[in-house]
Amino acid sequence: MERYNAKSIILTLILSLAVLMAYGTAAMAGPPGWRIIQLTNNSVDDGNPHISGSNVIWQSGQIFFYNGSTVTQLTTSMNTKQNPQISDSNVVWVEWDGNDYEIFFYNGSTITQLTNNSYQDYLPQISGSNIVWRGNDVNGMEIFYYNGSTTIQLTNNSFSDTDPHISGSNVVWEEWPNNNWEIFFYNGSTTTQLTNNSYQDSNPQISGANIAWWGYDGHDMEIFYYNGSTITQLTNNSFDDELPQISGSNVVWGGWDGNDSEIFFFNGISTTQLTNNNVDDRFPQISGTNIAWRGSDGNNSEVFFYNGSTITQLTDNIYSGWGMSGWDPQISGSNVVWYGWDGHDYEIFMAVPCQYTLAGDLNDDCKVDFYDFATMASNWLIDCIADTGNPACAAK
Repeated sequence: MERYNAKSIILTLILSLAVLMAYGTAAMAGPPGWRIIQLTNNSVDDGNPHISGSNVIWQSGQIFFYNGSTVTQLTTSMNTKQNPQISDSNVVWVEWDGNDYEIFFYNGSTITQLTNNSYQDYLPQISGSNIVWRGNDVNGMEIFYYNGSTTIQLTNNSFSDTDPHISGSNVVWEEWPNNNWEIFFYNGSTTTQLTNNSYQDSNPQISGANIAWWGYDGHDMEIFYYNGSTITQLTNNSFDDELPQISGSNVVWGGWDGNDSEIFFFNGISTTQLTNNNVDDRFPQISGTNIAWRGSDGNNSEVFFYNGSTITQLTDNIYSGWGMSGWDPQISGSNVVWYGWDGHDYEIFMAVPCQYTLAGDLNDDCKVDFYDFATMASNWLIDCIADTGNPACAAK
């Protein structure tokens, strides 16, 4: 028995040491049922990630693309690049060409410069191979649309047009026609002015023919929703509601509840307040009924995920300060990506749910590794029948 105990102690020490050598800290450990993947590990800041399926795009001086297994550097020039966006394996971004900012498009194999003019092109958004952006022509800010083969100028007026978004061949943007911002919608053939009032309407988002935005109702900012035929005011309160996002007929936004910012969700029929705490929850993103946002556990900023029924805290970092982890979470399906501090600089992280059962996978992350050995080592030789009061013994 003494020899058995000695071997057990040695094994525990070896396993524990291996864990420390392999991982250093528990910063990469995710909640049960999830795997947290650190996509970058370098000495420079990586940021502005976006996701489509298991494909991820981000920038770190250059534009980088992750296809679910490998990382590819798409660009090599030293010109400044901004605002990468992704849809499937298609990527669009803004890049300085030596004279002004132009739009560049990667179709999964080659890069094409879509614009080559004497003015600034900004704010590209992509859906499939369709792209929309804002260009500053001789008249001011206008909206341009690329349908996969040709570029169409959707607006040509003396007003400012900006903040375009796209879903399929549908495009929405805001325009300044009468001393305030109004919402305009292009359905692939014609343009319709959705709002015409005396207050500000801005930040339009689109999914199919459904559109959400925030507008001033004379008292504060409220959330509005267009279902393809009619406009509904989703909120009517004395607090500001902001930054709506839409997926199908589902809408999510951040709203002040009198104490702090919380997350609200409209499922096409009714509105639910997803969070109710004493910390700020902000910047929600939505895909179907799945939602990700940046919140706090009372100590650090963290990433939270709602799957249509329950909320999971995806990160539990060791770094203090708002934004040190869980900055700018983006979502596609149930996959979530963000950038966070790793102790040295900002890196890109991705959370993927585990949908399989694997023998030996003690932390349910779809992989048998040193985290599982660490769990086993920490509970080695605990006997819950002999020691029922041991904290490690949880009743079935």
